[in-house]
Amino acid sequence: MKKTDAWIALLRAEIENKTVLEAACGAAECSVSAAAYAADVFCIDLDDSRLRRPLPSNVHFEKMDAADMAFPDEMFDMVMLYNALFHIRSQWTEIERECKRVLKAGGSLFLVATWKLDVRLLLEMFGERVKRQGPFWTVRIEK
Repeated sequence: MKKTDAWIALLRAEIENKTVLEAACGAAECSVSAAAYAADVFCIDLDDSRLRRPLPSNVHFEKMDAADMAFPDEMFDMVMLYNALFHIRSQWTEIERECKRVLKAGGSLFLVATWKLDVRLLLEMFGERVKRQGPFWTVRIEK
């Protein structure tokens, strides 16, 4: 089982038949894993060169800056950043604001880290708020 499949299995009840966004998606592996349960998965990144196609029919990729999203307010039930914090750390304040803006009331923003660089940064930035679930270091931010 891929790591992204294992992560999504932990979230299955929360994403089933929901609309999910993966920001700074890279190869969109987490989005593809989420597509098995979510109604729709949107994934954005500044670069599509790592994206593997074809994507499942309910996965929608757009080139977009996570710090300035074109999505309407309160569109998503959940937003995820999977192994992306190290890459976006200089824009974290803007990205967090945008992620909260596009989240529905009661929605959650998940930061997930499995890479050492992301884990270290997650611990530096969020301290005791970081939870460990197997190989996943996570922070959940509620709207």
